[in-house]
Amino acid sequence: MQSLYNIISTIGLMFYLPFLLLKKGPENKNRFIRERLGLSGYKKTDIWVHTVSVGETLASIPFLKKLKKEFPYNRVVMTTTTYTGQKIARAKFPEADRIMYMPLDSPLCINRAVSLLSPDIFITVETELWPALFHSLKRAGSRIIILNGRISDKSFKGYRRISQVMGSMLSKVDFFYMQGTVDAARIITLGASGDKVGIMGNFKFDMDFRDTGPVDWLSGFDGEILLGASTHEGEEKIILDAFTAMKNNMRGIKLILAPRHPERFDEAAKIMDKMGLQYVRRSRIKRAQNASEGRPNTVNGEFPDIILLDTLGELSRVFANVSVALIGGSLVPRGGHNIMEPAYWSKPIIFGPHMENFPIAQEFIDRGAALRVRNPADIADTVTELFSNREKAVQMGRNARAIVDENAGAVNKAVELIRSYIGTV
Repeated sequence: MQSLYNIISTIGLMFYLPFLLLKKGPENKNRFIRERLGLSGYKKTDIWVHTVSVGETLASIPFLKKLKKEFPYNRVVMTTTTYTGQKIARAKFPEADRIMYMPLDSPLCINRAVSLLSPDIFITVETELWPALFHSLKRAGSRIIILNGRISDKSFKGYRRISQVMGSMLSKVDFFYMQGTVDAARIITLGASGDKVGIMGNFKFDMDFRDTGPVDWLSGFDGEILLGASTHEGEEKIILDAFTAMKNNMRGIKLILAPRHPERFDEAAKIMDKMGLQYVRRSRIKRAQNASEGRPNTVNGEFPDIILLDTLGELSRVFANVSVALIGGSLVPRGGHNIMEPAYWSKPIIFGPHMENFPIAQEFIDRGAALRVRNPADIADTVTELFSNREKAVQMGRNARAIVDENAGAVNKAVELIRSYIGTV
């Protein structure tokens, strides 16, 4: 089965190579290509940690910092798959001995990197499963650990269709530390040995934003702000329609619109242009240089109704400034996005019907920490009520923060697990 995968992945690499060379890349395109093809210079490492993109990277930062603090003499290498994940990793985890892109999962790319890195422990976050990588790691004698593991409904159904492949791949993993009981049961059903599965909770409950603080370009604004966070195609129009309806009844309210992916920044701008809405891009907002200048200005010294958040790495901090957070990926069938960030800042949370990637969303609803909305009218009514009823909004925020505090501790559990393996490698 592994041989068949190797053949298929090699053929796939040949088709993907022209796209890799021609696609728009990060600032250092040469480094990106070399690392994705496994052609970079590598040297022996102790611990290799892989996160895919922004969400997994941000959630892993407290763990990574504690890991490096606890084991300062162990060399830690971190990889990401996406440009945005790479940028966040470099900004948030400068303690890493090296941060690079993950080589593509083909023997032609992965074997050289694994052979030279030869990690004692390989950690992948949130159940990223790579057959060629795992096979190469086991040949190199590495321990493979999955942290913060989760399996969505969609992934579970897909994995069950390839149970034979899954069983072979999962047998190479030394330990699965899953987020919850459902995730643990699913990984066992797919072929993991029960004695290699544990429950650690969720890294996202341990995310700490105290060192970032609120964003200065919003300082001084004391009106009501709705944040549409991590939106996908189809969601911006829904939120903008709701906001337009709200403006007819409430003057002075603002909207911050934050598309999930950078390539959607221009698309969101086009939607607003077509709707004839006044907005400003965050990247064009001037910062106040001193107290005498007052707050940062945008258009004639005033904030417009809508701010398009077209920068990277600021969304987590923006949550601290808003009145209500609407979670993207939930109004369309994308499974939803992280609700821990607004919960950390004690903000009332609303989301759509599609939160399959975050089963704990139901607990937020049950405990009065979040509300579910379905269409523009529903959003407008719900947000208007929360803007008008501050007591209800504040209590929702408190309830959300209580859930975060009750579930903290996953980072310490993960570090202790790694400690037990460091002593045996």
